[in-house]
Amino acid sequence: MDNTKYSDLTEIELIEKSKQDKSYFKPLYEKYYEQVFRLVFNRVQDMELTAEITSEAFSKTLANIDKFVYKGYPFSAWLTRVAINCCYDHFRALKRNRTVSLEKYTSHDIAFEVELEDNDKELWLAMLPEILEELKPKELELIEMRFFEGKSFAEIAYILDITEGNAKTRTYRVLKRMKKHFKKGTR
Repeated sequence: MDNTKYSDLTEIELIEKSKQDKSYFKPLYEKYYEQVFRLVFNRVQDMELTAEITSEAFSKTLANIDKFVYKGYPFSAWLTRVAINCCYDHFRALKRNRTVSLEKYTSHDIAFEVELEDNDKELWLAMLPEILEELKPKELELIEMRFFEGKSFAEIAYILDITEGNAKTRTYRVLKRMKKHFKKGTR
């Protein structure tokens, strides 16, 4: 390895060098470990399991670093896709659905997007856990990424390997179903 310090390299240069020499992956691992760990923990709610899945996500990322092609999206979006897929694999293997912990999230953005009357918003927030339970795993993932993690439609599209328009359409369809479920529950 040459004497170039990691700090002198851009993220793209680190990725490209990692394709030849895996030791260049270390700064990427250090930069994104906490972010990936939090993402996984928010999905599995278990520290030991989170560490295991996070490790698996980084192992898969490193093993497949040759497949990464910069397309204008940050490396973190690709890494997020890998981590989410590892979570899906875990839930499939256990034949379990995941749940979302709303404790850390503020859900006012989603109430605004659903276009509720002001007097319905408090009830909406109270019913949100029940409404989220009605969603399919892929629908829940869309809502979580968009409203709880604040990802753009472009990022969601990249992570889910769909078009940006498709990410937006799917999200608003899910919101429409959520609003319908809310209206049913308030009758």
